Amino acid sequence: MASKIHEMGRGPHGGVNYWFHCPGCANAHPVEVPRWSWNGSLERPTFTPSLLCNKDHPASRCHSFITDGMIHFLSDCWHPLAGQTVEIPDWDKL
Repeated sequence: MASKIHEMGRGPHGGVNYWFHCPGCANAHPVEVPRWSWNGSLERPTFTPSLLCNKDHPASRCHSFITDGMIHFLSDCWHPLAGQTVEIPDWDKL
C-alpha cells in the first residue's frame, strides 16, 4: 500500500507537519502532529479532530474528517466534493 501522507518538516507550533493531497481543492493540506491526533498510519491515516482550512474565507473553505485513509468532506466546503467521501490519493502518484 502506498503512502497517503508525506512528512514535510516542522509546523508553526513545533510539531511535525504531514501533508495530504486534497482532491476537492486540488492542493495539499497540512496536519500538524501532535496538535492533531494521528493513528500513525501513512497508508490509512486518521486525524482528529476535523481539519478546517481557510476558515475565515468561505469562498475557499475546506472542512473534513480524515478517517482510515478517507476524506469525509463536510457540507461547508466550497468545492464540488462537499458532502462526499473520497479516498486520499497516493502521495507518490501526484
